[in-house]
Amino acid sequence: MPKIVDHARRREEIAALTVRVIRTEGSASATIRRIATEGGFSIGVLGHYFKDKDDLVAFAFQWMATQSFKELDVAVAAAEPGLARLRAAMGFMVPAPGEPSFIAVWLSLWDGALKNPALARVHRAYYARWRRHLRRYVREAVVQGEIAPLESSDNAVDLLSAVIDGLWIGVTFEPGRYPLRRRRELVSRALRDVLGAD
Repeated sequence: MPKIVDHARRREEIAALTVRVIRTEGSASATIRRIATEGGFSIGVLGHYFKDKDDLVAFAFQWMATQSFKELDVAVAAAEPGLARLRAAMGFMVPAPGEPSFIAVWLSLWDGALKNPALARVHRAYYARWRRHLRRYVREAVVQGEIAPLESSDNAVDLLSAVIDGLWIGVTFEPGRYPLRRRRELVSRALRDVLGAD
């Protein structure tokens, strides 16, 4: 009897493997041959699921983004709607210095998105989804009466997103400048300056 293969699960397993290779060895090492070797299968297996390396890497980044948002949902679930949830989300998106993270993988995505239209689409979709999360938390804060209605929620959301990107880069390259207490202070300052939050 032939073995039944769950193709969707196999694609996700290959995506996770690709992310692991990029994370530990860098994007240049994430060749079809290297990924197949790491997974213990033939290049033909990868060819069955992905038309080329660009297709594989784009799917891997989509998979990673999906995992990231699942983890975000868990991280904010215990927080009250509004500013508490917004703080939890922003804190989640900034990795602590020394914590295992996908820093190398995200930097690879940013670099690849400048040259590869498929990765650029994944990148845009990820940020669009992140902005929707921020917009929802800001709207909850308005409904809860924690902040006044905003003249432009788009501007506020873009500024908050930029703050997180800046902190993320800062923590990545100068971890000693951003201990947990300071990261929290900077997030609180951003919420005060951008939203007028107490």
